[in-house]
Amino acid sequence: MNTPTDFHTAPADADRRRFIASSGGLTLGFALPAAGLATLAAGDAQAASPASAVNSWLTIGTDDSITLTIGSSDMGQGSFAGLGQVLAEDLMVNPLRVKLVQGGPTLASPAPIGAAINTVGSGVTRNNLWRLRDAAANARELLVKAVMIKTGERSRANFTVVDGVVRHVGGRYMTYGQVAALAATLPVPSGSTLVDGASLRSIGQPLKRPDIPLKVNGGAVYGIDVRLPGMVYAVIRHSPSLGGTLQATPAVPAGMLAVVPTRVYAGTGRGLEAVGNVNAVAVVGPTTWDAWQGAKRLTLQWNLPAQAALLNTAQFVADAQALLGTATPYVAGAANPPGTLYTVEASTASVDAALAGSARVVDATYSLPYVAHACLEVLNCTVDYVAGVRCDVWAPTQSARSALALVVAMTGLPAAQVKINTTFLGGGLGRKAELDFISQAVQVGMAIGRPVKLMWPREEDFTHDQYRPMALVRVRGGLDANNAVAGWLYRNVSPSILGQRGAVLPATGDSQGYESSQALPYAFGARRTEWVSHTAPVPVGFWRSVGASINTFAVESMIDELAAAAGQDPLLFRRQHLTDPRWLNVLDTAAAAAGWGSPLPAGTARGLAIGTAFNSIVAQVVEVSNVTATGLKIKKVTVVLDAYMVVNPASVEQQLAGGVVHAINATLYGQQTFSNGAAVAKNFNRSRMIRMQEMPPVNVVIVPNPPSPDRNVPIGGVGELGVPCFAPALANAVFRATGNRVRSLPFFPNATMGD
Repeated sequence: MNTPTDFHTAPADADRRRFIASSGGLTLGFALPAAGLATLAAGDAQAASPASAVNSWLTIGTDDSITLTIGSSDMGQGSFAGLGQVLAEDLMVNPLRVKLVQGGPTLASPAPIGAAINTVGSGVTRNNLWRLRDAAANARELLVKAVMIKTGERSRANFTVVDGVVRHVGGRYMTYGQVAALAATLPVPSGSTLVDGASLRSIGQPLKRPDIPLKVNGGAVYGIDVRLPGMVYAVIRHSPSLGGTLQATPAVPAGMLAVVPTRVYAGTGRGLEAVGNVNAVAVVGPTTWDAWQGAKRLTLQWNLPAQAALLNTAQFVADAQALLGTATPYVAGAANPPGTLYTVEASTASVDAALAGSARVVDATYSLPYVAHACLEVLNCTVDYVAGVRCDVWAPTQSARSALALVVAMTGLPAAQVKINTTFLGGGLGRKAELDFISQAVQVGMAIGRPVKLMWPREEDFTHDQYRPMALVRVRGGLDANNAVAGWLYRNVSPSILGQRGAVLPATGDSQGYESSQALPYAFGARRTEWVSHTAPVPVGFWRSVGASINTFAVESMIDELAAAAGQDPLLFRRQHLTDPRWLNVLDTAAAAAGWGSPLPAGTARGLAIGTAFNSIVAQVVEVSNVTATGLKIKKVTVVLDAYMVVNPASVEQQLAGGVVHAINATLYGQQTFSNGAAVAKNFNRSRMIRMQEMPPVNVVIVPNPPSPDRNVPIGGVGELGVPCFAPALANAVFRATGNRVRSLPFFPNATMGD
């Protein structure tokens, strides 16, 4: 039986001193930024501003052990192990020596050691690489200083460091562990020299991830695995309609322990799921199976929202169509409710005039549906609440600090009496950055006063998600007499993720909505990019690559349509219009790797797309054959990534290949539709996934790290980059194979797992 002691969690109330002696060793606290917090200046972690969080720490034991405690979540993306690999570089140790420990969050500011990093936006590695390198270098020099004091040698030039051993030119040496206790008493250095790019030994190496054996042999503890003594089990059941509220609490079914109504808690409400609504009940029983069956048998009466009859997919599309034509422009200082038009970017030259004067104009509308996350591990959370004493939470969460703040608000307990234990995540994809499932578990724990695990059946997971937004995108591109793009007018209509979270949107609108559609390095004579906030009240949230998955489909499909209108090869057309050397290199590398232009059998074609997200540039070439009205064969996918710096190329390849799987499912089959406020697809039987034998080979090419990396060049993210370019590349390949242009996703909306 797995218990909470089966995985390592650092105490949230760790000592706030920068350096402390711990079991005779050295513990070094250093600053890593949480997502959305102010960025630290490069250099000494002691210069951290109050807005920054010290949320990881390095411990050197007198036994020469090296432990890195990290607040980020492990959901299979490899960044947890990657940070250990980064630390090893400038600490100058073998990465295999670094033990990785899961940290816990805190609300203190400046935060003490161990505060969690939100694991979102492909940001764990790219946001922390240089700071972690600085911290490791400073720790190394601190340990060298301790050796100098021990030996009486005053010249740093007489020492070298190899794998945690500090050697003097005269032959004497000491290990890190031998001087860790002394180092704990010394002041922290700053501005220590990093290993130069040509001498990197850890960064850039395809090292094996230490979490994989645990996930193969069953040693990894996911949220769903947590067991506590005396624990009971709860299963959630929501109103079938979005926005529905419970009429009355039913009697406890025979054999069950309790029925607990749960309300939408502040910070978790989205769309029609308004704060205060009692929108679900949890049935508590002795086992998950018993509670699940009890929840299914329960007779419940719901008050449905007045507009339920209008909450239909057809209506959402009709509303978006209207907003493509007419929307109220943003007004500074005004309310700017859903339905507002935001200008994201506009050239000085008039795009309307450019289109009017174009030799040819291509006008196309692209449609994308709501898509569920469908993580392999359903939402779950375990709570052990003792009134007035403590509340311990075990959750597969991407947002441990936000979870801590929520539980403190719900229970009224001080933060020191609340502990968030972050487990492994069986997929996150943005859904487990949300807190609704945690708030429900805490409500149940508070109601019954004993340890309880709350779980969402798969049907609840599908029908009460916070979905990838639907979108309708109209693009008009004008070609001049020389087949150059003279005008580009782009309008995206989609619900606002940030708006549903209470953000006051700026004049450019929701960055999640227009992501990857603006500042494109294409030479357009005139351009205007617009985003309109859709009025649909369906809860929406972050999803693997978010807006990039929507906008790259529309942008790269239109670029291909313009190439066809110009009678040019899609590769050549892009090359003639791209202005960024890095984009051109990625494009050319992808074309070469995929054999673009080489002969293909009849009925087989290639399509390509290029785009950007999270500071990375990615291109894909998809080869397709056997295209029919009900299916197709994806023969090969080529992916090229330029993230500027890559820590572990093996991990990057795995993430990009996994992203392609995700993209295939979403492109071919993924959608959630609504009828009278209720989600239609309730399980995988109505949300087809590709089978093992359908998976194409994926060839990943990574642009090499620069020989002398510049810390002022933004590092790119990886975890989400396998998704955005696949859909347009596939659509472009299908066009070349059949002459039919696919502008609406998914390709096969009626497919089921029985097909």
